[in-house]
Amino acid sequence: MVDLNRIVQGLSQSGAVSGFAGGLAGTAVAGAFTGKKGKKIAKSALKVGAVAAVGGLAYAAYQRYQKGTPAAGVGQGPAQAARTAPATALPATAGNARRWGEIDESRFVQVLTDDRAPGGGALLLIRAMIAAAAADGHMDGHEQERIFAQSEQLRLTPAEKALLFDELRHPMTMQQIVSRVTSPEMAVEVYTASLIAIDESTEDGRLYLRSLANALELPDELVVSLYEQTELAKADEVAA
Repeated sequence: MVDLNRIVQGLSQSGAVSGFAGGLAGTAVAGAFTGKKGKKIAKSALKVGAVAAVGGLAYAAYQRYQKGTPAAGVGQGPAQAARTAPATALPATAGNARRWGEIDESRFVQVLTDDRAPGGGALLLIRAMIAAAAADGHMDGHEQERIFAQSEQLRLTPAEKALLFDELRHPMTMQQIVSRVTSPEMAVEVYTASLIAIDESTEDGRLYLRSLANALELPDELVVSLYEQTELAKADEVAA
């Protein structure tokens, strides 16, 4: 059996994606999901981890977007304001309003648990992380070989290692990722996974995130909320 959380840990420890991606479990899941099914995920030893934490971050950011409130403790200095500037230019149509209207928590949870989604919802989040990491320009051939060498030292099962190496060798394109997104809640979680994995200090990384937000048709305010919620989770991780 493949444990997708261990795959994310492997990606993080090998340097393929942001180290923050591998340390999310203790910061983003707690208190994010409140429904019966969400609490079951948060308490399950098999589910708690970076994959579930992506869902927790996405849902918390979506709630703040719905309420129109910024993440507590996150400032809006010049650097952050520039980075969280609107990435899309969606018209305020009735159709967009309906699409991003009230989305029940259970639908965010379902992305993590429903294997009927193309490639599996949780697996798609991992693929989104790898696609983002490949897009920011740091995963060239030499770096990929280094990542493979480091990954060999991880305590992954043969199946987990095979999945990790296959995805690293053949990362999906943004277009392939977006084509597998089947719902607004999945779009939010795919963007969140990409955001925590990418090196946004590079121009390539920033361009990828802007293009992804546009392709997923995310409202500007929701993109800002996702940045703010991620910054808050990072601050909580450092303080822990």
